[in-house]
Amino acid sequence: MVRTCDYPGCSNKDVADSPHGFHRIPVTDIALRQLWILAMGFHVDTKVVKMKKLRVCGAHFSEDDYVSPCPGNRKKRILKKSAVPAPQVNKTIYQDSLELASTTPRVTVSI
Repeated sequence: MVRTCDYPGCSNKDVADSPHGFHRIPVTDIALRQLWILAMGFHVDTKVVKMKKLRVCGAHFSEDDYVSPCPGNRKKRILKKSAVPAPQVNKTIYQDSLELASTTPRVTVSI
């Protein structure tokens, strides 16, 4: 079974030649989890059990959202604790996503 990004409107797949890593929704940091849920348009009462299964691809994060790139392994990248997904930050994926990315504001967090 191939995993697909759970960000609404994104159809990026986690396959061997994918340029993006996939990230889990933070479940232990409640405040950050709420920001991710709101950014993705999910209901704030979404159960943690369901969230543990969800993944968001790297197309929804900017280079500034990462601690630092892992040399030689683009998929193994660590997000900063303040990173929150946004619609198609990496705009090279799908042309139809460009409109969504340009009209939706980015959520930023200061920790």
